[in-house]
Amino acid sequence: MEFRNEIELIADPDEAKARQERLAAELRMSPGPVGVRLVGATDVAYDKETDEAHAGVVVLDAVTLEVVAEATWSGPPGYPYVPGLFGLREASCLMPAFRALDVVPDVFLIDGHGYAHPRRFGLACLLGWALGVPTIGCAKKRLIGSYEPPGAEAGSRSEMVDGGEVIGHALRTQEGTNPVFTSPGWGYDVETATALVLSVAGEYRIPEPLRQAHRLSIETRAGEVSS
Repeated sequence: MEFRNEIELIADPDEAKARQERLAAELRMSPGPVGVRLVGATDVAYDKETDEAHAGVVVLDAVTLEVVAEATWSGPPGYPYVPGLFGLREASCLMPAFRALDVVPDVFLIDGHGYAHPRRFGLACLLGWALGVPTIGCAKKRLIGSYEPPGAEAGSRSEMVDGGEVIGHALRTQEGTNPVFTSPGWGYDVETATALVLSVAGEYRIPEPLRQAHRLSIETRAGEVSS
């Protein structure tokens, strides 16, 4: 894959946060397609002993949920851990994996937040801006905002609200499981982002594309996949 815009790994935290705010002004959230053909997903696994990162990017058939392409990368992260800027650390690991991917999906699910971010420009927004491909953030934990627990049934959702603005959804993908937290990244709005995630949920709490990306990153960390 080629990048439409290069991601700057700005060392100064204040400057990096200011750039997030500037780029957030470029976001144009509008309804995105739900009936897509290919869905990509990302995940990064870290080795606690060596601090090496292992990035996995997968592409699935949106109907069968079978993996049709994947790419990996392993190495030291290109950005330090800075509270509030973890997305830059993840992006530094995912960029070379994206470049090794030879199939471009219709949309990427990103293991992280998009618009549901203090500066409204989380990892999913950054990657969508850089790739020029629609993206959706789907995280296991809430970062900001408040929400009421969604209903117990699969597909139930409730709004995440921050500063009086709806920034995403708490979505229950399977009955009896904790919700995941969806938000637009690039090329989607709150409603269609959640609808797309639900359409590829599969049989587990974590939507199948993200589950496969996690599987790939873990296998790569274990040395079962060559980068």
